[in-house]
Amino acid sequence: MTDDFEKIVYSDEVIAFTALAGKYCNMVDCVAAFSQRDFVDKSLRLLSILYVKALSLPQIEPIDPDLIEKTVTQEEWDEVCNAVAAKLAGFDSYTETFDPLAGDGAMASLSEGFADIFQDMKDYLSLMQMGSPEMMNDAIWECVNNFKNYWGQRVVNIIRVLHHLIYSGAPLKTDDARTFESDDRPSWERGNAQSDFGDE
Repeated sequence: MTDDFEKIVYSDEVIAFTALAGKYCNMVDCVAAFSQRDFVDKSLRLLSILYVKALSLPQIEPIDPDLIEKTVTQEEWDEVCNAVAAKLAGFDSYTETFDPLAGDGAMASLSEGFADIFQDMKDYLSLMQMGSPEMMNDAIWECVNNFKNYWGQRVVNIIRVLHHLIYSGAPLKTDDARTFESDDRPSWERGNAQSDFGDE
């Protein structure tokens, strides 16, 4: 049975998605290190690939879903949301549509969407890092289930807005990237964002 789980959790599809989830979390953690335009551009590229890779994740059943734990705290979510909102100042609000056939929509914020996706990705990564095939199986199941019901739609809505910002000629800032001394930034922002995010 363990061998069967290992074939799933160490499949090429899962490994590729997990790597992208890590890249996404690192990018959002280090949002201040990017210019506004660079962050929008890299987010558009990365979220597009993340969505496609999520479609390839295996469709599996959970072993013990009651043991799935959430690791992202409200404080961490707020920090991410506030940091992204500051970076996207002037462009954060947009009209969100969950059911395009219904013809209705509501105002939403990109920063909340980024923070929600960050929460799902970091929770997934935390479970995967526990290392047991059974827990990793349930992490994949939880991630796929949330993708179908929530964060996948968030990604699609955000991509739509980012595409518009890039290709409509929006006046995105190019000179607001923040440089840090080694001890001059919060711990949650530490990392080498620019080196991790070349063109995908």
